[in-house]
Amino acid sequence: MNRKLISGLFSAVFLLTAASSKADPAKAEDEAYKMAVRYTQLGFAMSPTNHSGLGGSGFTVRFLIPVSKGLDYVFLVGGDLAARDIDIYVYDEVGSLILDDRRGDPRAGVKFRSSYNGTTQVYLHMARANGLAAYSVLVGRRGVDKSYPALPNDPTSDAVGK
Repeated sequence: MNRKLISGLFSAVFLLTAASSKADPAKAEDEAYKMAVRYTQLGFAMSPTNHSGLGGSGFTVRFLIPVSKGLDYVFLVGGDLAARDIDIYVYDEVGSLILDDRRGDPRAGVKFRSSYNGTTQVYLHMARANGLAAYSVLVGRRGVDKSYPALPNDPTSDAVGK
């Protein structure tokens, strides 16, 4: 009788653990958008990326984001309950580290002002996860890109004939 009871308890614990470690992309997205609220209040235009997905401990993904000199950028990553520690690293085009967020947190975010026109290399590293974890990445930008000529009918333009 004790064997059946112990076996039943182990089965119940296993089922509860398996159910709780199921990846939840919607939860990861919600966490990213919760982080974005503060930045939208600061004037950042936030946009989702196609860089959301699933990964276990040690998973790393790289994505490229174009940047313009003088504009502020924010990269935010939210994770679900299985994501225990997400890190984010931002490098310039030649591989120099601009900044990172390596806190032991299921969310990560970095903000910087670009000193060049080009591309950043952003690495998301799932440092720790319980099984398979979901993550969602948002990118925000603030400022006016002055590298493109203004249109003549643009009300924000300094063009002659306004």
